[in-house]
Amino acid sequence: MSDSVAKDFAFFRGAMLAASSSLNLADALRAFFDFASQYFPLEGLTLHKFEPRMKSLHLLFLVTKSDYIFLDELISMSKEGERDLALFENNMFIINTPSTIDRPVGGRHSRALKKYLPFKDRAYLVANLSTKNQTIGHLCLMGSKTNCFTKAHEDKLRLLMPLMSMAMMNLLQYHRTIELQKKIDAQRQQLSGEVTLLKNSSVIIGQEGLSKTMKMVRQLTGMDIPVLILGETGTGKELIADAVQRISLRKNAPYIKVNCGAIPETLVDSELFGYRKGAFTGANEDRAGRFEQADGGTLFLDEIGDLPLQLQVRLLRVLQNGVIERLGSGNPIPVDVRIIAATHRPLETMLQNGTFREDLYYRLSAFPLTIPPLRERTQDLPSLVYHFLKKIAKEMNFSKTPQLSKNTMERLKTYSWPGNVRELQNLIERAMILAPDAPLKLDQYLPIDPIEFLDTNKSIDALKNMVEKQIDTALDKRMNDGEVKNRKIEQKMDRLVLPLKSLDAAMSDHIKRALDQCHGKIHGPGGAADLLKIHPSTLRKRMDKLNIPYGYKHQY
Repeated sequence: MSDSVAKDFAFFRGAMLAASSSLNLADALRAFFDFASQYFPLEGLTLHKFEPRMKSLHLLFLVTKSDYIFLDELISMSKEGERDLALFENNMFIINTPSTIDRPVGGRHSRALKKYLPFKDRAYLVANLSTKNQTIGHLCLMGSKTNCFTKAHEDKLRLLMPLMSMAMMNLLQYHRTIELQKKIDAQRQQLSGEVTLLKNSSVIIGQEGLSKTMKMVRQLTGMDIPVLILGETGTGKELIADAVQRISLRKNAPYIKVNCGAIPETLVDSELFGYRKGAFTGANEDRAGRFEQADGGTLFLDEIGDLPLQLQVRLLRVLQNGVIERLGSGNPIPVDVRIIAATHRPLETMLQNGTFREDLYYRLSAFPLTIPPLRERTQDLPSLVYHFLKKIAKEMNFSKTPQLSKNTMERLKTYSWPGNVRELQNLIERAMILAPDAPLKLDQYLPIDPIEFLDTNKSIDALKNMVEKQIDTALDKRMNDGEVKNRKIEQKMDRLVLPLKSLDAAMSDHIKRALDQCHGKIHGPGGAADLLKIHPSTLRKRMDKLNIPYGYKHQY
């Protein structure tokens, strides 16, 4: 065996060992790049395919000295570029281009990769990899400078073509298999969630008080229009969203749920739209966002009122154009998603305050559904209570369902239920833990009703009585004076016809005075909620309802 043949054999063997060192595409290509760099003046190694029907070059991956990037991006080609690519695939095996910056294919290829490799003029050495039946792609060696590839380099690449054709075909097929398995696993997980959804929430309890809402839900049968669900915290907005999903044309398609208020503001963008590898620290691989996961199905955006303004703009663009872009990528991805949104916040007030976009509001509210709070549908309390009693008793392995004590239900109906159905469920669970054997006196576990602290009629009555007593005391000192007696009677008559403010107006004044005294502070020590002896969330709900802005401060 001659020296040249021995060298070629050693070169071929080394390349084969590197390319087949791992079934993982990234690891195998990094190993091959390290090997090839010993024989070629390389800065980058890419594989791409010509897609004539899309008139584009499909970039599959890029390997550099320090990184592997799976690209999966399209580069549109000019007519001249299309002709060059078609000519190369039909008539050539290897092409050595000394300078590429002004070439119709090489120039666009280099510009597309400028965020990964410095954009400059360089030589390209490209091999057309194929089997008898198909073109696998173009293996492109990106040189370190112009005119850096020689005839010897061409000969070495020609030796590698059969090996690299087979290796690329196998590695790409394995990569597709792994990606397909990931999609199947995601779909299986989604299906499991949908089965659980059907088992756990197929029936909405207490529909008597929701009759108007449920009638509107039934009108959505077979429709795909956006739906906006409005209601206080704990009213069951997610259950209504599930009901809307079950009767839609997309009931068998993906159904993805996102709580916009539970995601940190810095992560909402990547959570909804996904990201490319390297987009930020910790982004070690490409990840599809919720919109891509819901493609062809429905995306439920809970607490949409908590979405930052910047993200509201991006969401609006998606709804208008049906296209998203992953974080760190300019490559548009078409999506077909039906939106169901929900919030406990007063969006109309937020429109006036500039904290929610008007154009997005009208996009989302094609069909608004309002869920009444529990205090406005107390006729549903008995069915809800007995439903939760049975459900919780089963979960706690009780031998039988506990009974309620006498008059408990009437007391429950007088409570304001600021936490709505969720608060009711938690109350029953707490009572069953504390008194598992005795008849349940649910009313004794009720917190002090926050509305009592904000019942301004009571405050006005108390103030009026106090003033009357002070006036009576002063006048009693002059009881001997008949004129004074007459004046006392007249003043009492005047007091009886004093005009009263509406409850909302009086409540608004009461809250504003508390906020003024606390310098606009709502929660925490010295806050208005602490002063009024109510939970901060209850106070915020009252402020939202009465259009009192957060941070309110006014000197009376």
